[in-house]
Amino acid sequence: MYQEHSAFETPPHSCSIWRYMSFAKFVWLIAREALYFSRLDQHDDWWEGLIPKSWNLEHQKYIRFNAYINSWHMNGSESDAMWKLYGNQAGETIAIKSTVGRLIKSLGNSPIQVYIGRINYNERNTLEGNLYLPVTCKRKPFRHEEELRLCTSSASNDNPPNLSKLKQAFDLLGIDRLDIELLKDIDSERNPKGIPVSVDLNKLVHEIIICPNSRHSLKESIDYVVKDKVPHARIKYSKYDPSHRTS
Repeated sequence: MYQEHSAFETPPHSCSIWRYMSFAKFVWLIAREALYFSRLDQHDDWWEGLIPKSWNLEHQKYIRFNAYINSWHMNGSESDAMWKLYGNQAGETIAIKSTVGRLIKSLGNSPIQVYIGRINYNERNTLEGNLYLPVTCKRKPFRHEEELRLCTSSASNDNPPNLSKLKQAFDLLGIDRLDIELLKDIDSERNPKGIPVSVDLNKLVHEIIICPNSRHSLKESIDYVVKDKVPHARIKYSKYDPSHRTS
């Protein structure tokens, strides 16, 4: 379920959001009725979970191995840049169009707490001691993504402890720096690389947009996949489609 958190700035419910993905990932979403949250260290950008220089290695490892994210693009209309970023030569890419409000409602029956917030592209030197704040910050070169990020933790449904309490707990246990690093390495192997979070597809999916260079059979395949679980969804071709097809 959606949970408010001081580290996450949730946009208005009316904000339009898009998730661009391959057809294979779309089929997984529909079949599992779940969003896939990948562990932060599994992403290509090694700066994910960026922390201030004043923080140490234990904090970096805790964030990268315990935070799971799912990303959306905020925009009032479809984005040619996002098609180029997530598209493929086979013409098998789609985009789900929804709103922040629909997304929140779709998480209503999930037992997992999920935080939702826009990414801040202003790099910070201090992050107020909250372990979730680095998850909401990215470097300025990524501003074109206009990312809305969903986040959950593997540690349980509780918020990660703040840095001072985390250090205090380790001190009481008599764990030194080397042992903490070993503990985090073990934890990174124990935690899964990704976790599914159940959603109500009928509340989440508003429109399904087919990529500009789609193969002719893609719409037929989408119709077949969604007919039982999301029958109300409107399926459209991208407005950038050179053939000017209509749904």
